[in-house]
Amino acid sequence: MKNGIRGVLAAAGMVAALGAQAETLKLGVVGGMTGPGAPWGLAIDGGVKIAVDEINQAGGLAVGDKKYTVEVLTYDDHYKAADAVTATNRLIDQDEVNYIIGPIGSASVMAMKPITERNKVIMLSNSYSTEVLDANTKYMFRVLPTQYEYNRQLIGWLKQERPELKRLAILSPNDATGWSTQKIQTAAYKDAGYDVAETKFFERSQNDFRTLLTSILAKNVDFIELDTVPPGPAGIVIRQAREMGFKGQFTKFGGNNVAETVKSAGADNAQGTLVYLSADPSSEPYQKLSQSYAKIHSNSMDDFVFYFYDATHLLFKAIQEAGTVDDTDAVRARIEANNSFDGIQGAIVWGGKDVYGVNHQIATPAYLGVIEGGKAKVINKFDAR
Repeated sequence: MKNGIRGVLAAAGMVAALGAQAETLKLGVVGGMTGPGAPWGLAIDGGVKIAVDEINQAGGLAVGDKKYTVEVLTYDDHYKAADAVTATNRLIDQDEVNYIIGPIGSASVMAMKPITERNKVIMLSNSYSTEVLDANTKYMFRVLPTQYEYNRQLIGWLKQERPELKRLAILSPNDATGWSTQKIQTAAYKDAGYDVAETKFFERSQNDFRTLLTSILAKNVDFIELDTVPPGPAGIVIRQAREMGFKGQFTKFGGNNVAETVKSAGADNAQGTLVYLSADPSSEPYQKLSQSYAKIHSNSMDDFVFYFYDATHLLFKAIQEAGTVDDTDAVRARIEANNSFDGIQGAIVWGGKDVYGVNHQIATPAYLGVIEGGKAKVINKFDAR
Protein backbone atom coordinates (compact mmCIF):
# COMPACT_ATOMS: atom_id res chain seq x y z
CA MET A 1 0.00 0.00 0.00
CA LYS A 2 2.81 2.35 0.90
CA ASN A 3 4.43 1.64 -2.43
CA GLY A 4 1.13 2.43 -4.10
CA ILE A 5 0.89 5.74 -2.26
CA ARG A 6 4.47 6.55 -3.18
CA GLY A 7 3.66 5.78 -6.79
CA VAL A 8 0.63 8.09 -6.75
CA LEU A 9 2.62 10.88 -5.10
CA ALA A 10 5.47 10.40 -7.56
CA ALA A 11 3.06 10.58 -10.48
CA ALA A 12 1.43 13.68 -9.02
CA GLY A 13 4.85 15.26 -8.62
CA MET A 14 5.67 14.52 -12.23
CA VAL A 15 2.39 16.11 -13.36
CA ALA A 16 3.09 19.17 -11.21
CA ALA A 17 6.60 19.44 -12.62
CA LEU A 18 5.31 19.16 -16.16
CA GLY A 19 2.69 21.78 -15.38
CA ALA A 20 5.37 24.12 -14.04
CA GLN A 21 7.49 23.58 -17.15
CA ALA A 22 4.49 24.40 -19.36
CA GLU A 23 4.11 27.95 -17.98
CA THR A 24 5.13 30.27 -20.80
CA LEU A 25 5.07 34.04 -21.10
CA LYS A 26 4.92 35.21 -24.71
CA LEU A 27 6.38 38.54 -25.81
CA GLY A 28 5.62 39.92 -29.26
CA VAL A 29 8.26 41.87 -31.19
CA VAL A 30 7.36 43.98 -34.23
CA GLY A 31 9.84 45.93 -36.34
CA GLY A 32 11.49 46.30 -39.70
CA MET A 33 13.72 43.23 -39.82
CA THR A 34 14.51 43.74 -43.51
CA GLY A 35 15.00 46.78 -45.74
CA PRO A 36 16.65 50.16 -45.04
CA GLY A 37 15.40 50.31 -41.43
CA ALA A 38 16.58 46.79 -40.61
CA PRO A 39 19.41 47.85 -38.24
CA TRP A 40 16.77 49.43 -36.01
CA GLY A 41 14.31 46.56 -36.24
CA LEU A 42 17.00 43.99 -35.53
CA ALA A 43 18.05 46.11 -32.55
CA ILE A 44 14.56 45.71 -31.06
CA ASP A 45 14.68 41.96 -31.59
CA GLY A 46 18.23 41.66 -30.29
CA GLY A 47 17.68 43.78 -27.20
CA VAL A 48 14.57 41.83 -26.22
CA LYS A 49 16.17 38.45 -26.83
CA ILE A 50 19.30 39.28 -24.82
CA ALA A 51 17.15 40.25 -21.83
CA VAL A 52 14.92 37.21 -22.26
CA ASP A 53 17.91 34.88 -22.47
CA GLU A 54 19.23 36.28 -19.19
CA ILE A 55 15.91 35.58 -17.49
CA ASN A 56 15.53 32.10 -18.94
CA GLN A 57 19.12 31.18 -18.11
CA ALA A 58 18.42 32.19 -14.51
CA GLY A 59 15.52 29.72 -14.34
CA GLY A 60 12.68 31.80 -15.72
CA LEU A 61 10.61 34.76 -14.61
CA ALA A 62 9.26 34.34 -11.07
CA VAL A 63 5.72 35.74 -10.82
CA GLY A 64 3.91 34.97 -7.60
CA ASP A 65 4.34 31.25 -6.94
CA LYS A 66 4.99 30.43 -10.62
CA LYS A 67 8.01 30.43 -12.91
CA TYR A 68 7.62 31.37 -16.55
CA THR A 69 9.82 30.53 -19.50
CA VAL A 70 9.73 33.57 -21.75
CA GLU A 71 9.17 33.08 -25.49
CA VAL A 72 9.75 35.76 -28.12
CA LEU A 73 7.58 35.92 -31.26
CA THR A 74 9.05 38.29 -33.85
CA TYR A 75 7.27 39.70 -36.90
CA ASP A 76 8.72 41.85 -39.68
CA ASP A 77 6.58 44.91 -40.46
CA HIS A 78 8.92 45.94 -43.31
CA TYR A 79 8.61 49.48 -41.89
CA LYS A 80 5.05 49.58 -43.27
CA ALA A 81 1.86 50.36 -41.37
CA ALA A 82 -0.23 47.70 -43.10
CA ASP A 83 2.24 44.95 -42.23
CA ALA A 84 2.44 46.23 -38.66
CA VAL A 85 -1.34 45.94 -38.32
CA THR A 86 -1.25 42.38 -39.69
CA ALA A 87 1.47 41.45 -37.20
CA THR A 88 -0.42 43.05 -34.31
CA ASN A 89 -3.66 41.25 -35.07
CA ARG A 90 -1.83 37.95 -35.36
CA LEU A 91 0.02 38.47 -32.08
CA ILE A 92 -3.19 39.32 -30.24
CA ASP A 93 -5.74 37.01 -31.89
CA GLN A 94 -3.62 33.95 -32.67
CA ASP A 95 -0.58 34.12 -30.40
CA GLU A 96 -2.57 35.58 -27.48
CA VAL A 97 0.16 37.95 -26.31
CA ASN A 98 -0.39 40.67 -23.73
CA TYR A 99 2.87 42.52 -24.40
CA ILE A 100 4.35 43.86 -27.64
CA ILE A 101 7.78 45.45 -27.86
CA GLY A 102 8.46 47.70 -30.85
CA PRO A 103 8.16 48.89 -33.53
CA ILE A 104 10.17 52.04 -34.31
CA GLY A 105 8.48 53.62 -37.35
CA SER A 106 5.85 56.26 -36.57
CA ALA A 107 3.43 55.06 -39.25
CA SER A 108 3.54 51.52 -37.84
CA VAL A 109 3.14 52.65 -34.23
CA MET A 110 0.18 54.91 -34.99
CA ALA A 111 -1.53 52.12 -36.93
CA MET A 112 -0.95 49.61 -34.13
CA LYS A 113 -1.87 51.81 -31.18
CA PRO A 114 -5.70 51.76 -31.57
CA ILE A 115 -5.57 47.96 -31.67
CA THR A 116 -3.32 47.55 -28.64
CA GLU A 117 -5.20 50.16 -26.62
CA ARG A 118 -8.55 48.53 -27.39
CA ASN A 119 -7.26 45.09 -26.39
CA LYS A 120 -5.41 46.38 -23.30
CA VAL A 121 -2.12 45.10 -24.70
CA ILE A 122 0.93 46.88 -23.31
CA MET A 123 3.17 48.23 -26.09
CA LEU A 124 6.72 49.33 -25.31
CA SER A 125 7.59 51.17 -28.47
CA ASN A 126 9.12 54.14 -30.15
CA SER A 127 8.07 56.79 -32.58
CA TYR A 128 9.56 60.22 -33.11
CA SER A 129 6.13 61.62 -33.93
CA THR A 130 4.78 63.94 -31.25
CA GLU A 131 1.23 62.73 -32.02
CA VAL A 132 1.82 59.19 -30.74
CA LEU A 133 1.39 60.05 -27.06
CA ASP A 134 -1.55 61.99 -25.66
CA ALA A 135 -3.58 62.29 -22.47
CA ASN A 136 -5.76 59.33 -23.47
CA THR A 137 -2.83 56.92 -23.86
CA LYS A 138 -3.06 54.06 -21.38
CA TYR A 139 -1.16 51.00 -22.55
CA MET A 140 1.58 52.40 -24.78
CA PHE A 141 4.91 53.57 -23.36
CA ARG A 142 7.59 55.23 -25.48
CA VAL A 143 10.87 53.65 -24.42
CA LEU A 144 13.24 55.82 -26.46
CA PRO A 145 13.83 59.53 -26.01
CA THR A 146 12.81 61.49 -29.09
CA GLN A 147 14.50 64.47 -30.65
CA TYR A 148 12.22 66.64 -28.55
CA GLU A 149 13.93 65.27 -25.42
CA TYR A 150 17.57 65.65 -26.49
CA ASN A 151 17.87 67.74 -29.66
CA ARG A 152 18.18 71.14 -28.06
CA GLN A 153 21.12 69.89 -25.99
CA LEU A 154 22.91 68.65 -29.11
CA ILE A 155 22.17 71.80 -31.07
CA GLY A 156 23.23 73.92 -28.08
CA TRP A 157 26.61 72.17 -28.11
CA LEU A 158 26.89 72.71 -31.87
CA LYS A 159 26.12 76.41 -31.51
CA GLN A 160 28.79 76.88 -28.86
CA GLU A 161 31.54 74.63 -30.21
CA ARG A 162 31.11 75.09 -33.97
CA PRO A 163 30.18 78.77 -34.37
CA GLU A 164 31.32 78.79 -38.01
CA LEU A 165 28.27 76.67 -38.93
CA LYS A 166 25.36 78.98 -39.64
CA ARG A 167 23.36 77.75 -42.65
CA LEU A 168 21.96 74.23 -43.11
CA ALA A 169 19.69 71.90 -45.03
CA ILE A 170 17.61 69.13 -43.43
CA LEU A 171 16.89 65.82 -45.17
CA SER A 172 14.19 63.49 -43.82
CA PRO A 173 12.15 60.42 -44.87
CA ASN A 174 8.86 61.16 -46.62
CA ASP A 175 6.58 59.49 -44.08
CA ALA A 176 5.03 60.11 -40.67
CA THR A 177 8.41 59.81 -38.96
CA GLY A 178 10.15 62.28 -41.22
CA TRP A 179 7.28 64.77 -41.28
CA SER A 180 7.32 64.98 -37.50
CA THR A 181 11.09 64.93 -36.97
CA GLN A 182 11.80 67.51 -39.66
CA LYS A 183 9.28 69.83 -38.07
CA ILE A 184 10.99 69.41 -34.68
CA GLN A 185 14.46 69.79 -36.18
CA THR A 186 13.54 72.89 -38.16
CA ALA A 187 12.04 74.61 -35.13
CA ALA A 188 14.98 73.70 -32.89
CA TYR A 189 17.59 74.95 -35.35
CA LYS A 190 15.70 78.17 -36.05
CA ASP A 191 15.20 78.80 -32.33
CA ALA A 192 18.97 78.46 -31.91
CA GLY A 193 19.53 81.13 -34.55
CA TYR A 194 20.42 78.95 -37.54
CA ASP A 195 19.39 79.71 -41.12
CA VAL A 196 17.49 76.65 -42.38
CA ALA A 197 18.03 77.22 -46.09
CA GLU A 198 16.46 74.03 -47.40
CA THR A 199 14.26 71.15 -46.21
CA LYS A 200 13.84 68.04 -48.32
CA PHE A 201 12.04 64.69 -48.10
CA PHE A 202 13.02 61.44 -49.82
CA GLU A 203 11.36 58.09 -50.38
CA ARG A 204 12.64 55.23 -48.20
CA SER A 205 13.25 53.07 -51.26
CA GLN A 206 15.46 55.75 -52.79
CA ASN A 207 19.21 55.22 -53.23
CA ASP A 208 20.13 58.03 -55.64
CA PHE A 209 20.07 61.41 -53.93
CA ARG A 210 21.92 63.48 -56.51
CA THR A 211 18.86 65.47 -57.63
CA LEU A 212 18.01 66.39 -54.04
CA LEU A 213 21.63 67.19 -53.31
CA THR A 214 21.88 69.45 -56.39
CA SER A 215 19.10 71.60 -54.92
CA ILE A 216 20.63 71.51 -51.44
CA LEU A 217 24.17 72.38 -52.53
CA ALA A 218 22.87 75.26 -54.65
CA LYS A 219 21.86 76.93 -51.37
CA ASN A 220 25.50 77.10 -50.21
CA VAL A 221 24.83 75.42 -46.90
CA ASP A 222 27.53 74.96 -44.24
CA PHE A 223 26.12 71.64 -43.08
CA ILE A 224 23.51 69.01 -43.81
CA GLU A 225 21.34 67.52 -41.04
CA LEU A 226 20.46 63.89 -41.84
CA ASP A 227 17.70 63.67 -39.24
CA THR A 228 16.02 60.21 -39.21
CA VAL A 229 17.45 59.01 -42.51
CA PRO A 230 18.14 55.26 -42.01
CA PRO A 231 21.84 54.39 -41.51
CA GLY A 232 22.53 52.85 -44.94
CA PRO A 233 20.88 55.60 -47.00
CA ALA A 234 22.52 58.22 -44.75
CA GLY A 235 25.87 56.85 -45.81
CA ILE A 236 24.86 57.01 -49.46
CA VAL A 237 23.86 60.67 -49.06
CA ILE A 238 27.23 61.46 -47.49
CA ARG A 239 29.17 59.64 -50.22
CA GLN A 240 27.22 61.19 -53.10
CA ALA A 241 27.47 64.67 -51.59
CA ARG A 242 31.25 64.30 -51.25
CA GLU A 243 31.46 63.06 -54.84
CA MET A 244 29.58 66.20 -55.88
CA GLY A 245 32.17 68.38 -54.14
CA PHE A 246 30.47 69.15 -50.81
CA LYS A 247 33.15 69.76 -48.17
CA GLY A 248 30.89 70.95 -45.35
CA GLN A 249 29.75 69.32 -42.11
CA PHE A 250 27.26 66.48 -41.71
CA THR A 251 25.18 66.09 -38.56
CA LYS A 252 22.89 63.17 -37.81
CA PHE A 253 20.84 63.89 -34.71
CA GLY A 254 18.27 61.17 -35.41
CA GLY A 255 18.69 57.40 -35.05
CA ASN A 256 22.11 56.02 -35.90
CA ASN A 257 24.07 52.92 -36.69
CA VAL A 258 27.52 54.28 -37.34
CA ALA A 259 28.93 51.03 -38.72
CA GLU A 260 26.17 50.79 -41.35
CA THR A 261 26.53 54.47 -42.27
CA VAL A 262 30.30 54.17 -42.67
CA LYS A 263 29.85 51.02 -44.75
CA SER A 264 27.75 53.00 -47.26
CA ALA A 265 29.68 56.26 -47.11
CA GLY A 266 33.26 55.05 -46.81
CA ALA A 267 35.34 55.94 -43.78
CA ASP A 268 37.02 58.93 -45.44
CA ASN A 269 33.71 60.46 -46.53
CA ALA A 270 32.10 59.93 -43.12
CA GLN A 271 35.06 61.39 -41.22
CA GLY A 272 33.98 64.17 -38.86
CA THR A 273 30.23 63.50 -39.05
CA LEU A 274 28.58 64.47 -35.77
CA VAL A 275 26.06 61.92 -34.53
CA TYR A 276 23.59 61.31 -31.74
CA LEU A 277 24.44 58.10 -29.88
CA SER A 278 22.30 56.08 -27.50
CA ALA A 279 25.37 54.62 -25.77
CA ASP A 280 29.12 54.99 -25.41
CA PRO A 281 30.82 52.44 -27.73
CA SER A 282 33.86 52.31 -25.45
CA SER A 283 31.87 51.42 -22.33
CA GLU A 284 31.69 48.07 -20.60
CA PRO A 285 27.89 47.77 -21.07
CA TYR A 286 28.36 48.34 -24.81
CA GLN A 287 30.91 45.56 -25.04
CA LYS A 288 28.67 43.24 -23.02
CA LEU A 289 25.64 43.77 -25.24
CA SER A 290 27.72 43.61 -28.42
CA GLN A 291 29.00 40.16 -27.51
CA SER A 292 25.48 38.93 -26.71
CA TYR A 293 24.00 40.54 -29.83
CA ALA A 294 26.57 38.82 -32.07
CA LYS A 295 25.11 35.47 -31.00
CA ILE A 296 21.69 36.51 -32.31
CA HIS A 297 22.28 38.65 -35.41
CA SER A 298 25.23 38.99 -37.78
CA ASN A 299 24.97 42.73 -38.51
CA SER A 300 26.73 45.45 -36.52
CA MET A 301 24.79 46.18 -33.35
CA ASP A 302 22.71 49.35 -33.33
CA ASP A 303 22.68 51.47 -30.17
CA PHE A 304 18.90 51.07 -29.96
CA VAL A 305 19.58 47.62 -28.48
CA PHE A 306 20.16 49.40 -25.16
CA TYR A 307 16.66 50.85 -25.08
CA PHE A 308 14.85 47.61 -25.80
CA TYR A 309 17.08 45.56 -23.51
CA ASP A 310 16.23 47.94 -20.66
CA ALA A 311 12.55 48.10 -21.66
CA THR A 312 12.27 44.31 -21.48
CA HIS A 313 13.80 44.18 -18.00
CA LEU A 314 11.58 47.08 -16.97
CA LEU A 315 8.56 45.08 -18.13
CA PHE A 316 9.70 41.98 -16.23
CA LYS A 317 10.08 44.05 -13.06
CA ALA A 318 6.56 45.47 -13.42
CA ILE A 319 5.07 42.01 -14.04
CA GLN A 320 6.78 40.63 -10.95
CA GLU A 321 5.61 43.55 -8.82
CA ALA A 322 2.05 43.18 -10.14
CA GLY A 323 2.15 39.45 -9.42
CA THR A 324 0.40 38.60 -12.69
CA VAL A 325 1.13 38.04 -16.38
CA ASP A 326 -2.52 38.37 -17.42
CA ASP A 327 -3.78 41.55 -15.74
CA THR A 328 -2.26 44.22 -17.94
CA ASP A 329 -3.98 46.98 -15.97
CA ALA A 330 -2.06 45.88 -12.89
CA VAL A 331 1.19 45.72 -14.85
CA ARG A 332 0.55 49.13 -16.40
CA ALA A 333 -0.01 50.58 -12.94
CA ARG A 334 3.33 49.20 -11.77
CA ILE A 335 5.18 50.72 -14.75
CA GLU A 336 3.56 54.07 -14.02
CA ALA A 337 4.37 53.79 -10.31
CA ASN A 338 8.11 53.39 -10.95
CA ASN A 339 9.19 56.95 -11.70
CA SER A 340 12.75 55.77 -12.33
CA PHE A 341 14.48 52.54 -13.26
CA ASP A 342 18.14 51.51 -13.12
CA GLY A 343 19.13 50.81 -16.72
CA ILE A 344 22.29 49.18 -18.00
CA GLN A 345 24.03 52.55 -18.43
CA GLY A 346 22.36 54.77 -15.86
CA ALA A 347 19.08 56.06 -14.49
CA ILE A 348 15.98 55.93 -16.66
CA VAL A 349 13.31 58.50 -15.85
CA TRP A 350 9.63 58.59 -16.83
CA GLY A 351 8.07 61.91 -17.75
CA GLY A 352 6.31 63.70 -20.58
CA LYS A 353 3.05 64.86 -18.99
CA ASP A 354 3.77 68.53 -19.60
CA VAL A 355 4.40 67.87 -23.28
CA TYR A 356 2.22 64.86 -24.16
CA GLY A 357 -0.36 64.81 -21.38
CA VAL A 358 0.87 61.52 -19.90
CA ASN A 359 4.05 60.34 -18.15
CA HIS A 360 4.72 57.57 -20.67
CA GLN A 361 7.83 59.14 -22.19
CA ILE A 362 11.22 57.80 -21.14
CA ALA A 363 14.38 59.84 -20.71
CA THR A 364 17.82 58.24 -20.67
CA PRO A 365 21.42 59.43 -20.96
CA ALA A 366 22.26 60.71 -24.46
CA TYR A 367 25.62 61.04 -26.14
CA LEU A 368 27.12 63.25 -28.82
CA GLY A 369 29.69 61.47 -30.96
CA VAL A 370 31.96 62.11 -33.91
CA ILE A 371 32.96 59.59 -36.57
CA GLU A 372 36.73 59.19 -36.62
CA GLY A 373 38.53 56.48 -38.54
CA GLY A 374 35.24 54.78 -39.35
CA LYS A 375 34.10 54.55 -35.72
CA ALA A 376 32.12 56.67 -33.29
CA LYS A 377 33.90 58.49 -30.49
CA VAL A 378 31.91 60.11 -27.66
CA ILE A 379 32.66 63.80 -27.16
CA ASN A 380 29.86 64.74 -24.76
CA LYS A 381 27.21 63.15 -22.56
CA PHE A 382 23.83 64.53 -21.54
CA ASP A 383 22.16 63.00 -18.49
CA ALA A 384 18.49 62.03 -18.43
CA ARG A 385 16.21 64.84 -17.38
